[in-house]
Amino acid sequence: MYTAIKNVSKGLMAAALGLVLVLTGSAFKSEKTSKLERYQFRYTGPSLSQADVEEETYWTHDESAPVCDNEQEAACTITVYKSFVNEGTTPTLKSSLNISASNAASTAYVSGSSDNTMDIINRSAE
Repeated sequence: MYTAIKNVSKGLMAAALGLVLVLTGSAFKSEKTSKLERYQFRYTGPSLSQADVEEETYWTHDESAPVCDNEQEAACTITVYKSFVNEGTTPTLKSSLNISASNAASTAYVSGSSDNTMDIINRSAE
């Protein structure tokens, strides 16, 4: 009987160790792939009106976009999850992103979208 209990406890320990290894490995993998599954876009619209800032076609894929100061005065860059991007040689934003903008004085800045993980960087008005 002692041998049976010993064998069962060894099996449970092995299963627990295996589970820990799987969970630890997945945590590092998801962090690494999440960076690969996000795209950065820079605002290149004709004006800083609310309608233009909310227009997905006025955002250009640019992984080396300029640094902005994060003031909520004018649109600058956004980083979105790949499910909101038409991937290809020149990635573009899907209209399902539904960018929303707010006004500060005579300029608009990004205030949200359908991607609740989106990183928004606005800049001081020029």
